[in-house]
Amino acid sequence: MRTQAAKDGAGDGVIAIDWGSSRLRAWLIDPDGTVRDRRAGDQGAIGLPAGRFDAVLAETVGDWAAARPAAALFACGMVGARGAWVEAPYVDLPAGVDAIRDRLVTVPTSLGRVLSIVGGLRTREPDVLRGEETQALGTGLSDGLLCMPGTHAKWLRLRDGVVDAFGTWFTGELYELLGAHGSLAKAFGDAAPLDDAAFDSGVARSLEPGADARWLHELFTFRSRVVGQGSPGAAERSRLSGWLLGTELRQALSGPFGAPDADRTLPLVLVADPRLAGVYERTLPVVHAVLDPERRERLPRAFVRADSDCAARGLHRIATGA
Repeated sequence: MRTQAAKDGAGDGVIAIDWGSSRLRAWLIDPDGTVRDRRAGDQGAIGLPAGRFDAVLAETVGDWAAARPAAALFACGMVGARGAWVEAPYVDLPAGVDAIRDRLVTVPTSLGRVLSIVGGLRTREPDVLRGEETQALGTGLSDGLLCMPGTHAKWLRLRDGVVDAFGTWFTGELYELLGAHGSLAKAFGDAAPLDDAAFDSGVARSLEPGADARWLHELFTFRSRVVGQGSPGAAERSRLSGWLLGTELRQALSGPFGAPDADRTLPLVLVADPRLAGVYERTLPVVHAVLDPERRERLPRAFVRADSDCAARGLHRIATGA
C-alpha cells in the first residue's frame, strides 16, 4: 500500500530502522536531524515469520513511538525484500532522494501510524541492492565512490547527490561458503586470527597478470598448499581472504567505478564495521599501486571512513525530502 501521508513532514522527528537480513538498527532522530538515541537487535528480516514483524517493531521502538506520536516511521534494507514484511519495488538508476520517495511502500503498524519502507535500487544488468542506497545518501557527499563490504560487497558511485552506478561482488558469501563447507574448509581447519603475511600474499597473487583467467584453478591451490606443501590451514584461510579482497578491489577500481572523472578527484569512502574496515584499508594501497597511471592520479590511496549513523541520516533525508 502506498500513501502520500508517509511522505509528508516529520514534525516530531523520525524513527528510523535499517532492517537487514540478520540484524536491525534503530535511531530516534529529532526534526533537525540530530540522532537522539540508538538501538540494535538480532531480529533480522530474512527468516522472520510474517506475523512477527509488527511485534518486533513494537518491541524495538514502541516506547519511542509512544513518546513521539507524530514521529514518522521509516525503514530500509531487507525488510522490503520479497518474502519479508512487504515487497518494496526497486528504483531504477539514476536515483536520489526524490526518486526514492516516489516509490515508498507503506504498511500499517500497531504503533498508530504506517511504516514507510524504502525499496532499494536496480541497474539494467540487472544488479540490485537494499539499504546501501540509504547509507550512501546519508554520507553527506555530493560526489564520491563508496565501498560497502559485507556478505555481498557493494560499490556505489554518487554524482551530484544521485546514485548513478553500483555493482556487487560476492566476496563475503564466497569466503564464508568456502571456509565452512567442502574440501577447502577441511584443509583450513578451525577459524583462527588473521595471518597478516599470508593475507598480503593472497592480495599479491590476485594482482598478478591473468589472475581473472585462472581463478577457478586458483581456488584449488589453497587446498593443495596444505596437503602438498604442509602450509598451515589457518594461513591458507587468510591467504584466501587476501586473494578475494584483492580481486574485488582490483576489479572495482580497474572497471567503471575507478574510471577517472575529467575534472575532479572523487573521494573514496568506506562504509563498514571496524573489523572489515581494517582489512579493506590494508588492501587498498597495494591495489592502488598496480592501477594504470591515470587512475592512480585520480583515485585516493586511502579510504575515508563513514560513521555508523549514515543510514540514520539517509532515512531522515528520505523522510523529510531534505
